[in-house]
Amino acid sequence: MHATTLRFWLWGLTLALCGLGMVMVASTTTIRGAELGLNYRAMSIQGMAFVVGLIVAVVISLCGMRVLRNGYLIAMATVAVATSLVVLPYIATPINGAYRWINLGPFNIQPAELAKVVMVLAAAWHLVRLQERVRVHWDGVLLPLAGFGVVAFLVYRTQDLGSVVVMGLVLWAMMFFARTRWLYFTVLGLASLPMVAYVTVFSQGYRRDRMLAFRDPWTADGPAAYHLQQSELSIGSGGVFGVGLGQGASKQGFLPEFHTDFVYAIICEELGMLGGVAVAGAFLLLVLVGLSIANRSEDRYARLVAIGATVLLGFQAFWNMLVVTGAVPTKGLTLPFISYGGTSLVVSMALIGMLDAAARTIPVTAPGRSLSSTRIGAIVVQRDRPTAAQRLRRITTDPVSRAWHRLTGSHQRREGGRSP
Repeated sequence: MHATTLRFWLWGLTLALCGLGMVMVASTTTIRGAELGLNYRAMSIQGMAFVVGLIVAVVISLCGMRVLRNGYLIAMATVAVATSLVVLPYIATPINGAYRWINLGPFNIQPAELAKVVMVLAAAWHLVRLQERVRVHWDGVLLPLAGFGVVAFLVYRTQDLGSVVVMGLVLWAMMFFARTRWLYFTVLGLASLPMVAYVTVFSQGYRRDRMLAFRDPWTADGPAAYHLQQSELSIGSGGVFGVGLGQGASKQGFLPEFHTDFVYAIICEELGMLGGVAVAGAFLLLVLVGLSIANRSEDRYARLVAIGATVLLGFQAFWNMLVVTGAVPTKGLTLPFISYGGTSLVVSMALIGMLDAAARTIPVTAPGRSLSSTRIGAIVVQRDRPTAAQRLRRITTDPVSRAWHRLTGSHQRREGGRSP
């Protein structure tokens, strides 16, 4: 698949998901707008976020990997995000007991979302810079893990465990495709398993309630069980074809967070199982496009950035859908491009811009040239392989090869008395 085709599918799927997101924001916020203080204000904020995100994505794509790999810019972005996370608990506006948002008047900014993008760029820069040390030395692995530990601690202080889990998985995927040895993964995974279990399950009472609700939401008590019960009722009431756009009853005071974390339940209720499967299929195609971009790019940094952006979007989307359907424990993750939230939409569009910038590094195959596969890390990269006629032309035009042919030709003339 050519770079132009990949970019067409990338932008087509993105715009389709953003369009569905605007429709669902209108459907979920106009019914109870007066009560929630949203109404058309939510649509305006989401529309402005889309415009800003589109501009950010285009600028990132036009700047290309040459700017994205600049170590000074990555360092400044890292310091800015880390500083905002440090001061966030003291200046943030608490929402549902979590200190994740900085209030800037008409809209809020969530620094944890920005940290995801910066982590992808910083991890790719580090893995490319060290190259072989990542594969054969412990220090090549411990340094990115130490940086992740600092950022994870700062994000965890804001009661945002979901973002910590997402960033950890993205870093793991990037290190895997950088061909980090399995021994390092095994040892570090086993060593961190007790801490991960304590933090994700036993550190807070509401997290234990979420695990109990995940096991059986219909026998458990508490808000987590109520969320899953109402979500399953919403999905079940939609049937195959749905009750109709804007006709869902769950958003009228029954399903909490119906316009953010649980918007997928409203999609299944109003658009039916067919609509839910279509949304999941669109995200699956988007993941396949991102992996194809990483597969065909010959720039190592661009490949790792594409892997990080794809895993980040794909994991967050599918985890959200699995949470809504009760297949995995509840985590506070939005559905990219669709859930209401300006920061989430702008960050998702920035990731699309990074994928488009990576797609621009894919070489265009010249006419008369074939392709050969070279395995770099876990990614199979397509490289140009000249034909026999092109190799012969290269030999006859190269000065060193021409001199060698003169010597071998004169040797044949001395022995056989004829020219080659």
